[in-house]
Amino acid sequence: MIVHTLIYRFPPEADAEDIRQFFEGLGDLAVGSGLVSAFGWKPHVLLPVDEQSKGMTATHIAQFSCDDVQTLQVFSERPVVHEFISKWRGKLNYEAAYANHEQMLPSSSGNGPSMFHTEHTVTVEANADVVYAVLADIEGYAKLFPPTETSTMLEETETCQIARLVVDVSGQRQSWVTRRDLDRDHRTIAYRQLDNAPMIEFMGGEWRALPLDDNRTQLVITHDFAARPTEAVPSQEQASTLLRAAVDRNSHADLDAVRKEAERRAQVVGSPA
Repeated sequence: MIVHTLIYRFPPEADAEDIRQFFEGLGDLAVGSGLVSAFGWKPHVLLPVDEQSKGMTATHIAQFSCDDVQTLQVFSERPVVHEFISKWRGKLNYEAAYANHEQMLPSSSGNGPSMFHTEHTVTVEANADVVYAVLADIEGYAKLFPPTETSTMLEETETCQIARLVVDVSGQRQSWVTRRDLDRDHRTIAYRQLDNAPMIEFMGGEWRALPLDDNRTQLVITHDFAARPTEAVPSQEQASTLLRAAVDRNSHADLDAVRKEAERRAQVVGSPA
C-alpha cells in the first residue's frame, strides 16, 4: 500500500466553501477513478508558535492510498487530474507539497488508532543558541535524561542524525531508532521513530528553541503519536490512555532537564573569568 500525503497552504483570502468544494472534488476524482482506495482531508490545527515555524505552515492536509507506486503513477498522470489541479490552483492560488510513503498515518476515524498531537513549553533563562546546543547533543542524552541508558549514533550529517536509544520506560528496558532532522538556522529539530518501541504505532514531533530576547528562550516540544495494543495491554483505548499519560509526564521532565542544563551552561559562559 502506497500513501500520498498532501500538505496545502491556501491564502487568507481563499473562500472556505471553495476549499471544501476543492477537496470534495478531489476525493470524488480520486476514489471514482477506481485507482485510489481511500481519501480524506482535514484542516490544520493552528498553534500559537506556527508563525515562527520553519518552512511552510499548512492550512490543510489530505491523504489517499493506492495499491502500489505504479497505480499511483497511473492516477497522477491522468489528463483529468491535471485539468482539475490546474483549474483549482488558478482559482485558489494555493501552495502544495507532498510525500509518498508505505504506511497510512494513523487515523482518528474509527478504522484505526487515533492520532494525538500535544505541545508542551517552558521558558529558559538562556540564549537560544545555548538551548539548541543542548538539544543537538543526542549522544549526551544519557546524562541529560535519566531514563535514557544509552544513545548511540548510527549515522550523522550536518542536517540529520540517526541514533539508537535504550530507555527505561516504566521499569521496562526498551530500545528504538530515531531520526532527527536539524535546522540550525531556525533552532529546530524534527524527530521521528524509525524503529518503534512497543505500544507505539507512530511517534514524531519537533523541538523548537524560539528566542524571546538575547538571554531568554521559549522551549517547545511537540509530539504526534498513536498507540497500538500489546499482549500486556490488549485494549486500544487503554494503550492510548497510557501512552498519552507517558508523553505528558515525559514532556515535562524532558523540558525541565533541558532547561536546567541550558541555564547551567549559560551561567558558566556568563561567569567572570
